[in-house]
Amino acid sequence: MTLDISKLSKNIIEKKTVIGVLGLGQVGLPTALCILNANYRVVGIDRDEKLIKHIASGKSPIPEHGFENLIENFLTNNLLTVSTSSSLLSEADIIIVCVPTPLDGLTSTADLSYLKNALTDISDLLNTQKLIIIESTIPPNTIKNVLIPHVENKSGKKAGEGFLLSYCPERISPGNSLIEFTNNARLIGADDDDSLNLTNLFLKNITKGKILLSKSTNAEISKLAENSFRDLNIAFANELAIICEQSGADVFEVIRLANTHPRVNIHFPGPGVGGPCLTKDPYLLIQGKTIDSSLIKLARNTNDAMPDHIVKTFLGAFKIDLKPKKPKILILGIAYKPEVNDTRKSPTIDIINKLKANNLENIYVHDPYTSESFGVTLVTENLRSILKDFDCIITVTAHKQYKELDISLFKDDCVVIDAARIFEKDQFLDTDITYLPLGSR
Repeated sequence: MTLDISKLSKNIIEKKTVIGVLGLGQVGLPTALCILNANYRVVGIDRDEKLIKHIASGKSPIPEHGFENLIENFLTNNLLTVSTSSSLLSEADIIIVCVPTPLDGLTSTADLSYLKNALTDISDLLNTQKLIIIESTIPPNTIKNVLIPHVENKSGKKAGEGFLLSYCPERISPGNSLIEFTNNARLIGADDDDSLNLTNLFLKNITKGKILLSKSTNAEISKLAENSFRDLNIAFANELAIICEQSGADVFEVIRLANTHPRVNIHFPGPGVGGPCLTKDPYLLIQGKTIDSSLIKLARNTNDAMPDHIVKTFLGAFKIDLKPKKPKILILGIAYKPEVNDTRKSPTIDIINKLKANNLENIYVHDPYTSESFGVTLVTENLRSILKDFDCIITVTAHKQYKELDISLFKDDCVVIDAARIFEKDQFLDTDITYLPLGSR
């Protein structure tokens, strides 16, 4: 079967193309909603039955403004169909794959099994002309050395003739995904002109941002480089924070001053790097590569060590006389970043585990967006009413709700370890509270 590129192009322009989205998680659901906003019909597939039932009832698993109204509207108007069965993708002309590519904990390499399984399902449906777009984050050379051969083997069809396949990595931030999907510049990588041009045509109909075209491997490495750069920058900021603590300086003031230089842009430090991207993508970038001394790996080690630094700060504070031997500890923030419910790779997990390793048991956590507790006690009462019960408060996630807390609600002689830097030093000047902000003493 020879692909009819002109017909596919015409259908994209006239919005007659049905779009399949395989994987309806943190990336797939926003992708589907943005495509629906552009007046295409979408078939959304996910193997998680609970997730599909949730979306089918008009609810959003992602606490982002406007999602539920959009879902309900598109379901009501029969523009969105969701299912656990990939067979429904047979009616789709374009299939966007948004499944996870998690890191193997033993080898620090990408687990491509979800992606391969998704493409196996799609390969069974290539009796009609389809463009496959991969959004999942992948190591270098995965498109041409792994995914295209996989689909060719399973389908018996040749790339560029029996099917088209391109790479278009996501560039969205949870909590602001609809705006970023629509307005951010996007990369497209493909190794044949038809895959590249047809993906470009489709993307022009759903986004306003600049579209950059390249070979698949260039796009793969570029995506990984974006997040690896950020991880490296944060690692530098975290090391700078420790230097400032030991020098009697304030890292936030140091960064403010340094960033006035026209060629300097230092990020801010924190209690660790969390989430599914920055903790994984640097490993994917160096996967299978021979590098004598990897700066990328060193940065990962630096950021992974920050929860240990927070716990060492805690242990140092509670060696002071008159402090309780078994203090009651409250950790503010479980999500890996502000205003989301995503707890993947949250620094809170390591902080809890390291506190437990020091025989500390009286540990509580609070987060306005998630009920995950990682094995300690979750605070469900009104936060303001119970703050005086705690000997130590550790801030991890800079949720807006925490920034509005009045420190008069804290116990008079408590210790505040402000790893998220949500308070100001001056607030504690006339109190008996021991205030220990990250990056300052």
